Amino acid sequence: MHLFSEPPSSEKIITKIQGGEWNDIMNGICNVKHNLVILDNNYFKYFASKETYDIILSHITNNIDYILSQYEGFIVHINMKNVTLSDIDKHLKFIQTISTRLKDKYPNKLTKCYIHNAPFVFSQILNIISLFIDKETREKIEVVTKDSKQIL
Repeated sequence: MHLFSEPPSSEKIITKIQGGEWNDIMNGICNVKHNLVILDNNYFKYFASKETYDIILSHITNNIDYILSQYEGFIVHINMKNVTLSDIDKHLKFIQTISTRLKDKYPNKLTKCYIHNAPFVFSQILNIISLFIDKETREKIEVVTKDSKQIL
């Protein structure tokens, strides 16, 4: 089972956004498989803005609520393929907001968070972000490298 399918081209994603294919877009950003929350940057980077942050956050929390109606906890897989420093800087406020909101709304429900395809610089950023994350949650975060075995 593959967590992240090959993303459509940026042109196709932009066409979906322009065409209002909201279900495809939102499921591209955040999808659910069993107790897994799968977040994919490929759609997020084209759709996310100050105007859409609340919609994205609502979609993610609705998915987590759905999972928690069936499971005790949830596992997050984040695909960071094609993330740049500029992307992180642009969405830093949103990243902080979603981290706080999920921590407050779902205490002790996160089982594990796997970060896939992280750019090299991400480990440095994670060290900084980790200062704002409690120790118990930090221990649940794992950066998956090419040397790591596939996690499912």
